[in-house]
Amino acid sequence: MTLHLIHSGLLAMLFFAGLAALLSAPLYPKVRNSLTRLPCQIRSKILTLWLLSPAFMGFLLAFSGLLPSWMDSHEIATEHCSSHSNGIAHLCWFDPIVHLSDAFWMGGISILASVMLFNAYKGINLLVKHWHFQTTLRLIGQPDRQRGVFRIASDHFFVFSSGLFTPYAFISSRLMEQLSAKQLDVVLAHEQAHCQRRDVLRRLFLSLAALFHFPATRQHLLADLELAHEQICDVAAVQKVGDRFFVAETIVDIARKLNTPLPEQDIGVIAFNGSHIDIRIQQLLEQPKPVNRYAVFFSSLLCIVFFSGVLALAMPLHHLL
Repeated sequence: MTLHLIHSGLLAMLFFAGLAALLSAPLYPKVRNSLTRLPCQIRSKILTLWLLSPAFMGFLLAFSGLLPSWMDSHEIATEHCSSHSNGIAHLCWFDPIVHLSDAFWMGGISILASVMLFNAYKGINLLVKHWHFQTTLRLIGQPDRQRGVFRIASDHFFVFSSGLFTPYAFISSRLMEQLSAKQLDVVLAHEQAHCQRRDVLRRLFLSLAALFHFPATRQHLLADLELAHEQICDVAAVQKVGDRFFVAETIVDIARKLNTPLPEQDIGVIAFNGSHIDIRIQQLLEQPKPVNRYAVFFSSLLCIVFFSGVLALAMPLHHLL
C-alpha cells in the first residue's frame, strides 16, 4: 500500500508541477511590467512564491487528491470509491499507470535517482568550492569590527558580500580610501543588508526549488528577484544615511569605478554594482508609493479561499486523478 501511495503521489506531483509551469510560462510576461511597479519588499515575496509555485502546487494538489485514499486505508473515513475495494491507496486516474510492470518503475526510479545524485554532487561540489573561496577571502582580509567588513589589500576597486550561512562583506583597500565617510556608510549598509538577509543562500535555494519552471521563465523570475533584492538593500542604505538622492549618486559613482569583473561569481558573490542600475536609480529618485492595504487584504483572502477550496474539493480531485 505504501509503495502505491508513493507512486501515485509522485505522478500527481509531477503532473501538477508541470501544469503550473505550463500556465506560468505565458502568464508571467503579461504581468511582469505590473510587478515592477510594486514596492520591492512586496515584489520580492510575490516572486518567491511564483518561483516556488510549481513544486508547492504539485505537492498541495497531490496531497489533497491522496487524502481520501489515505484516510480510507487508515480506517479514518469510509470507503470512498469502488476502485478502493482492494484496500490499496491510489489516485483513480493514475491507478492503471501505478500497476505497470516493475521494470517500468525501476527504470524511471533509476533515471530519477541518477538525476538527483548528479545534482547532489554538483551541489556538494559548489558548497565545498564556496567554503574554500570564503575561507581564502577571510584569511587575506583584515576584519574591521567597527564597520563589520573585511578589508582586502588590493589596487582594484571592488566591494561585495559572500557566504551562505555566515555571509560577510568584503571591500578593497583602494576603494575604501577613495570613498568619503558617508559614501562608505551607503556601501556597507547595502552589503550588510545582503548579509543579514542571507540573499546568497536565499537565491541558491530558490534557484533549486524553481527547477520545475521552463528555463526562460525561471531565468526571468530569478533576474527580477535579484533586482528586488538589490532595491531592498538600497532602501536599507537610505535608512542608514537618510538621503535617497545621495544613495543614488553613490550607486552611479561606484558603478563607474567597479569596472573589474569579480572572480568566482558563480559560487555566491553579490556585488554592489548589481543588475539594473538604471531601474534602481529610478526607484530611489521617485517618491515611494504607499501600499494599497485593500489589495493586500483581498490578496490574502483570495489565497485563503483558494487553499480552503482545494481541501474542500479533495474527493472530486481524487476521482479526477
